Amino acid sequence: MTVIDLRDSSGPNAARRPLSLAFGGGGAFGIAWHLAVIDALRDQGFATTDAPAIGTSAGSWACAALRLGLGFEDFAAIGDLDVPDRTPGLLAGIARDLMGDARADGVTISTVELPRMRRRLHSGADHDLADLVAASSAVPGLFAPHPVGGVLHVDGGVRSMASADHAAPADVLVASLPIAGPLFGPVGRVMESTARAALGRWRRRTGGITIVLRPGRRLATLVGLRPGAMFDLEVARRVYPVAYQQISDRLADRAAILAAA
Repeated sequence: MTVIDLRDSSGPNAARRPLSLAFGGGGAFGIAWHLAVIDALRDQGFATTDAPAIGTSAGSWACAALRLGLGFEDFAAIGDLDVPDRTPGLLAGIARDLMGDARADGVTISTVELPRMRRRLHSGADHDLADLVAASSAVPGLFAPHPVGGVLHVDGGVRSMASADHAAPADVLVASLPIAGPLFGPVGRVMESTARAALGRWRRRTGGITIVLRPGRRLATLVGLRPGAMFDLEVARRVYPVAYQQISDRLADRAAILAAA
């Protein structure tokens, strides 16, 4: 398989990475979407294995999957969750079954620290991924806060649904935003607006280009208007193949632009 190398072999960008990834929040629906993004990028020749990645909430699980080689079937085997469930350690137990005590370089996970509600960015090299994804996914009111470094944290999406402005410098940043855009109503429009502003800050800081991947209408109808559907594993199972095809088509359309970047 041909690997698309976006690195400029000369000039000021020669030393930076060709590709950086940012994964936003979105529940089980979002995890399925992100895994389709990872698989589509890989199958179209992008060197994703060592690409730096930043993740929030569902996106934190995507970062772990990227580094540890976990696929959709690994996540589908988890089974359904009854939400809300504020049992302490619930998410960490699920994550540890998947990830063990693995850590990973090049991974940044966003959380919100209690009680001051400050956004924190954690390196996957400094903490077990299982603890980071449990903290980053601890949606207030749905799941119990989880400690990182002895301090309780909750879902990073409380402050920023993607933290794309803190993504690593690269020639291209792919932002995977599963619930952004007008199809998801007011929440989607807010996420789209804040993510676009963050991506603008990233472009000004790095000089790279950005690609936003978000669901189209067919995927939005799978979720519908039920908030609980975002955590419905059966919905996630239906999302993955549709998402994979949509993302593959989008990347194919952009191949010439990317190859020239």
